[in-house]
Amino acid sequence: MDKLRQIVAESKSALKKADHLAYVTYPQVKEIKLLYLIAENIYKALTKSMEAVLYYERLYKRIPVLPGPFDYELELFKEKCLQRYNIDRSVVLLIKDLKSLIEAKKKGPVEFSRRNKFVICSNDYSMKVLDIQKVKNHLYNAKAIVERVSKVVRC
Repeated sequence: MDKLRQIVAESKSALKKADHLAYVTYPQVKEIKLLYLIAENIYKALTKSMEAVLYYERLYKRIPVLPGPFDYELELFKEKCLQRYNIDRSVVLLIKDLKSLIEAKKKGPVEFSRRNKFVICSNDYSMKVLDIQKVKNHLYNAKAIVERVSKVVRC
């Protein structure tokens, strides 16, 4: 149970960092690259929440113990946990969206800011765009999900 509490605490900590960056630091500094850092913390909070639910399910032997790649765990979370705990299905789309954004940043050759937006280009120049409103919307959705997960696992 201590590991479960630790995972939930890490999730809440990442969400708190993202919230502080979005609502306190970004308005003061106006550094566009902070948008990516906020999105990265939201992604960490959501993945840790997913990990907490899967760990909780493994404790009660409802799902297999074998850990798999991230996509396998996301699918397991979607199929076995969302309906059982009444978690909105949009969480899976949000996690996938943020994961693709982070991967695009790691692999992409070009990133720049333009008109208060952070733009990440891939090798074929398809673009991923972040602005403060989109990040705040993701943060709002993530808060609801993390809160729901902490109630589910009672931490």
